[in-house]
Amino acid sequence: MLLRRIGLSLALLLAPCLYTNAQTPEGQLAAPQVPINDPHLRLIGRTDDRDPAHPHLAYPATGVEFRFKGTGAALQLTADTPNTALTIVVDHKAPMLAILKSGANTVTLGENLDDFPHTVEIYKRTETWQGMLTLDGITLSPGATLLDLPPLPQRKLMFVGDSVTCGVGIDNNAQCTHDPALPDINAYESYGMLLGRRLDAETQLVCFGGRGLVRDYRGLALADNVVNIPDFLTLAIPVDKPEGRVPWDAARFQPDAIFMSIGTNDMNLEKKKPLDETAWVAAYVDFLHKVRGLYPHSLIFVTEGSIVTDPLLARMVQRAAGQSLDSRVIYAPSQHYPGLPCNGHPTGIQHRHMADDFEPIIRRTLNW
Repeated sequence: MLLRRIGLSLALLLAPCLYTNAQTPEGQLAAPQVPINDPHLRLIGRTDDRDPAHPHLAYPATGVEFRFKGTGAALQLTADTPNTALTIVVDHKAPMLAILKSGANTVTLGENLDDFPHTVEIYKRTETWQGMLTLDGITLSPGATLLDLPPLPQRKLMFVGDSVTCGVGIDNNAQCTHDPALPDINAYESYGMLLGRRLDAETQLVCFGGRGLVRDYRGLALADNVVNIPDFLTLAIPVDKPEGRVPWDAARFQPDAIFMSIGTNDMNLEKKKPLDETAWVAAYVDFLHKVRGLYPHSLIFVTEGSIVTDPLLARMVQRAAGQSLDSRVIYAPSQHYPGLPCNGHPTGIQHRHMADDFEPIIRRTLNW
């Protein structure tokens, strides 16, 4: 009975947000009326907006937000794979899930709403490697009008890392099997996004599953056409093919603090191909100097992450922080969170515990 109730609740949660075909019956929302570059709309996170009317989303937790007065709205967008999904939050209520198909999608954001002002936030739930999105337009119900958004929070945070930072595994089922109706990745509920909401801070996730400081989980690096964390830190579109990479101007988002969880994937081959500790620490020090050059006023927190229990990683991270000779680089120890027996990525409740761990450190250091 409990399982049935959970299943029924999930179905009710997902139903309002499943995509609908763009050719809708008469009286429903159809073709886009509002371009994405309308000044009432605001992009979320690190996006590729070289074409302002059709921006591209790659990183998790990128998206768009707007306010309107009316009874309904929909988003038109294009997905380049059938493996992407959105989190949609209307009027700050419980987040809803939209599973996308490959190609053109129309996602209902709200219908039969009271004719009052409404706030809509749309976030990419999935990782870059799972597929990228192009935002194409917004449709409003007849007679609806767009409203101004409130100002962005003055506080800014950026979280840099791998699949844990992206939110992989948060919604894993007990067997860690693939469920097309509920992707296990959920960037909106990741520890970084949780902290952003708790601390009232505009937040960016700059993350890519399987990547490390000097090598990915397979031992590959830029020479193998694989971007690792120091490489994609400066990218808006972090893909491995050189012709697909799009640069990001760091001046566009200067955070108060950068939280970096790096090293889990470097350690993946430690038993077969051990790291050179001195060389790894030196590479991290070089990276910290690069980060400082791009973000001269940011506090930089470094941590070993929640998965690896080998004390070598924590020691190397601490050594790098000390050898950076930068008093604004601060080591923040991670607790180990084991995920599930079938998958080591932290679960949703464990991400909340991670946010609990790091929140007082950030508050105390930034005097928030």
